[in-house]
Amino acid sequence: MAEPTFRFSPRPNRAQEIRWHQWAPQAFQRAKDEDKPILLSISAVWCHWCHVMDETTYSDPQIISRINSDFIPVRIDNDQRPDVNQRYNMGGWPTTAFLSPAGEIITGGTYITPEQMTPLLDQVLDYWREHKTEMGDTLNPPGEPNINPQADSPTPESVTKIMEAIRDQFDRAYGGLGIAPKFPQPDIWDLCLTYFTASGDGWSAGMAARTLDAMAGSALFDGIGGGFFRYSTTREWTIPHFEKMLDDNAQLIKLYLHAYQVLGDETYRQIADATLTWANKNLLNLSGLWGGSQDADEEYYGLSQEDREKREAPFVDPILYTHANAQMISAQLLAASLINPTGYAPIALTALEAIWDRMWEEGAGLFHYDDDGEAKVPGQLIDICHLTNTLIDGYEFTGDPLYLERAQSLIGYADQVLKADNGGFYDHLDTPDAAGRLKHRQQPLNENAMMARAFLRLGAVLDDESWSARGRNLIAEFSPMAEEQGVFGSLWATVADRVHAPLLAATLVQSHHRPGTQLRQAIYGLFDRNRIVRTWPVGTPEFAQSGYPEIPVPALYICQGQTCSAPVTDPEGILPALQQLQQATVTELPGTPEPSGSPPS
Repeated sequence: MAEPTFRFSPRPNRAQEIRWHQWAPQAFQRAKDEDKPILLSISAVWCHWCHVMDETTYSDPQIISRINSDFIPVRIDNDQRPDVNQRYNMGGWPTTAFLSPAGEIITGGTYITPEQMTPLLDQVLDYWREHKTEMGDTLNPPGEPNINPQADSPTPESVTKIMEAIRDQFDRAYGGLGIAPKFPQPDIWDLCLTYFTASGDGWSAGMAARTLDAMAGSALFDGIGGGFFRYSTTREWTIPHFEKMLDDNAQLIKLYLHAYQVLGDETYRQIADATLTWANKNLLNLSGLWGGSQDADEEYYGLSQEDREKREAPFVDPILYTHANAQMISAQLLAASLINPTGYAPIALTALEAIWDRMWEEGAGLFHYDDDGEAKVPGQLIDICHLTNTLIDGYEFTGDPLYLERAQSLIGYADQVLKADNGGFYDHLDTPDAAGRLKHRQQPLNENAMMARAFLRLGAVLDDESWSARGRNLIAEFSPMAEEQGVFGSLWATVADRVHAPLLAATLVQSHHRPGTQLRQAIYGLFDRNRIVRTWPVGTPEFAQSGYPEIPVPALYICQGQTCSAPVTDPEGILPALQQLQQATVTELPGTPEPSGSPPS
């Protein structure tokens, strides 16, 4: 798994004088042969304090000499190696971790000043010399994940427990969770919107609205250039870290569009549109895909619009990441339905072709990133789960079955290389000579939940119970882990709710000469807990088995449970058809908690 040339701070520094190794078995073997601990630096091209550490600590001549003589220095890029970061991050970036040659953590932290580093190097060496025998040359296996393979369906109570955890930590004064630092955490507020539509619980809607309003009206949102910064260092969202991430902003675009769908506030759609404009102006490149991030530059973002236009914009990482691009494509498709189909749909569909062409190779698999035309690091679950769902989005938006075929190809690949005996999925390929903690693969909650979401959607779109059963079983077996993780189980909870929600199936009957593009794109913009859009052209086997008439065409049939609307032939007829269907359909989750006081406003 080769990595590109190491990237350092764009400002003057001497960090490159450290003899950095790539993350590879050879580096760990050298540490073992030379009886030296490893200094692992997890950096990121967008990370301000990573740059500061390059310019200070890693530019100190004495520290450079000590590291080169007494340690095996290894450096990775967080974005390029999420599997390594997942196992070794010490609480933020930069991460500075000291490891045994086998890959066990001795100690570590985040940013370390030159004054702190010199005595720390001494302490680590002393500890290693005294304890290396007891640490041994093998890794301790991690504990068993909290998974129940015997579970066949998640209980609604699991979702309720996670909602209770959100309420307990909600900051009524400023929105968000806890005190500081404050992260956007879109999965949490998306769950709140879903829970509101499921139960009518005003607290859920209030928490989501309070947080979305606070973020959009604060320094976290770039009111001049658009887009959200990564997080705020303060409870009030007043002092952000100024990097802008592709994946964060893609999730926030979808969140604000979902809030617009559910709550009807036009401001949310405007915030999403401004964020899309930023992404397409600054990150979209000639490949038809988006770079991974835009640098933090506190001085630049403090300028007025007129003064910004005179300055060069902060650096954009040109590397293309599969999972983040997949999320942005999904955001653009939703925006095409809700904001501007002629503007956003071509961008999204061009990107969906580009990501497949660049990142998928038959026989080799799906790659994590593309660096200047070279695809690298195959077999990461985070990429497979996101791109699979995005391909299903592509099918629902266009009706093109090619996207479903590609989604099933990705699942087949995941089944082949990542599937565990318990039915869940590991986070990366099984590599016999994997270094350090990569020897022990993990089954991450969020990525497995996303795979379950894909199975449930395929089961509904294809009317295939075997796919649906896989989705139910997969989401059910992770119930104990999700409850254990509390608020961090929010994505899982959103998918688990889908298991119990009544299916809202929108079936478009069309012909070659009379496609129902406008009908399909209009229904695609509907927010529902368990909505799917499928297209059955007249003359296909699917249509023949459906029982729908050939006339009128195009026509949209919206069904919930066993009840279906009359055929809808004009987008303006969708809302009345839905109202007719849902007059008596309100599905309430059992055990809805009753918080004290009134909902947040």
